[in-house]
Amino acid sequence: MLASFTLEAQQQAIVWYFGNEAGLDFSSGAPVSLGDGNMIAEAGCSSICNARGVLQFYTNGMQVWNRNHQIMENGDSLYGSQYINQNSVIVPQPLSDDSVYYLFTINHGDSISRFSYSVINMNMDGGMGKLIERNDTLSRDVVEKIAAIQHCNGRDFWIITHDFNTNFYAVLLTQNGVADIVTSTTGMEVKADIGYLKISPAGDKLVLPVNNEEVLAQIFDFNNKTGKVTNPVTIYRKADDTYCFGFEFSPDANMLYMSTGGKKFELWQFDLRNRSEQELNATAVRIAGGNNFAMQLAPDNKIYIASENNAFLSTINNPNEKGEDCNYQKKAVSLTHGNSFKGLPNFVQSMFYQPSMDSRNFCLGDTTTFTFNHENNIDSLIWRFNPGEDNPSIHGKQFTVNRHFHDTLLFMASVSAYHCGIADTAVAPVKITAPPLSLLPADTMLCNGCTYTLDPGIADTYLWNDGSTGRFLSVSQPGTYSIEMVNNSCTSFDSVKVILPEPSVFFSNAFTPNGDGVNDQFNIVVTVILLDFKMEIYDRQGRLLFVTLDQNTGWNGKCNNTVCNAATYIYKVSYGYYNENGLLIHKNKKGVVTLIR
Repeated sequence: MLASFTLEAQQQAIVWYFGNEAGLDFSSGAPVSLGDGNMIAEAGCSSICNARGVLQFYTNGMQVWNRNHQIMENGDSLYGSQYINQNSVIVPQPLSDDSVYYLFTINHGDSISRFSYSVINMNMDGGMGKLIERNDTLSRDVVEKIAAIQHCNGRDFWIITHDFNTNFYAVLLTQNGVADIVTSTTGMEVKADIGYLKISPAGDKLVLPVNNEEVLAQIFDFNNKTGKVTNPVTIYRKADDTYCFGFEFSPDANMLYMSTGGKKFELWQFDLRNRSEQELNATAVRIAGGNNFAMQLAPDNKIYIASENNAFLSTINNPNEKGEDCNYQKKAVSLTHGNSFKGLPNFVQSMFYQPSMDSRNFCLGDTTTFTFNHENNIDSLIWRFNPGEDNPSIHGKQFTVNRHFHDTLLFMASVSAYHCGIADTAVAPVKITAPPLSLLPADTMLCNGCTYTLDPGIADTYLWNDGSTGRFLSVSQPGTYSIEMVNNSCTSFDSVKVILPEPSVFFSNAFTPNGDGVNDQFNIVVTVILLDFKMEIYDRQGRLLFVTLDQNTGWNGKCNNTVCNAATYIYKVSYGYYNENGLLIHKNKKGVVTLIR
């Protein structure tokens, strides 16, 4: 891990110059287009600020411009080339207090093909800087790829490149200069110069373009203590006649982004949390198509993407997120002066390192999970949670831990990751929230013809089983009504059964159809509307005298418009209704009624 990351480290990458006299300034938090650059860089380039965010110089690998945008003293005729993918990277000399920088350059394919470095002293030429050493050669057999990362001791740096065979070269830069070159023989041969070598901000992974007939690239583990590269994992070609060009890691190193060209110009995302080669390739998600070339993480934690011969850059606004949630935005930044070519500035990637952890499940009663995002190069970890006997610190090498909290809480969780005897600490606020408390009543009786309003209580969102999303639900029919309530991502479920009582149907046992307006008809007595109603009246001999399908129509004591004699008559009534479960119930009733004259 990289213990020396501070806000000052990001300040070193806060001003960019690239392309055709294009530039960006991130000092306000958002990129502002600059119009004072004098550099033309068809592809590779680099720039650097001091720890206070003051521009020091920038380069296309062949020339160096100072902060006044003039060629620095001795800053011409370097052994780089503006036409190759990664021609340079600028590394501060350890313990030099921003006064001395090493400029590593690469060229390939002409009479000065080599991997070299120059030394710049910023105390000279009135603070404008001067190259005090130039074009010291380290190798003559490397491809157009170079990356830099901080050593785990938080002081020194590794500068990494590759040859056309299977060898990585990691150059160690200390306060005394170039100290050692570590060779790692691993992975496949690189077929072409096309593409960027990238290392994760944490310094634990790197990706190398291969671009042969079947393979686009390989991902490796990098040990920033020893400089060794190991454990290749292959990304396979998805279409013929395509090649990979730009790469960038998300800030948390969980996602890798790759731009492709050739037959298909596309932008892809891979989820690095999948360990096996097969699983990794299965996570490939196409994010966008079109003109996407070099990619570079920025101080605002977004990834910026070069667009050849255009006056804009595109962005990945949320690179830690999976799939479309990463929020790719085309033409996100307009360049008011100059335009983009294929490249963007190359930086020491540890300038963008922020130790981070993920956490999920914050509902009371759930298992809350915490994960530290950088597993390689870690010796041990200490997890700290809310103080108390139930949540002691955890010491060891657990990258994922689970905790159970027994009350609602608001606290800061932290994890300290140790490597080379130095700790990096990631912190995250944690709020343990109780699920919303439902106030729905127990099963409820609904009077016939009435409307009842269900109120489950306060929550952030509501979803009833009929699809409605309001807090209140008016019901007039029997049935089971269920609701999903959410508070701070905590969900609770409840339901209530609304019951209609069985209708009470009453029959009189006598009536007096004498025309006095009192008890002149034989009617049923009921307060609800019945279904499939039918009433029949028979005499003792079983003759049908009267029938009605209207529950409000009674028998007036006549038979075929003839007054019936005083006697006892038989009635048969059938009807239906819905019970509390919403089922249609049929009833049949039979009895006698006395007609009195």
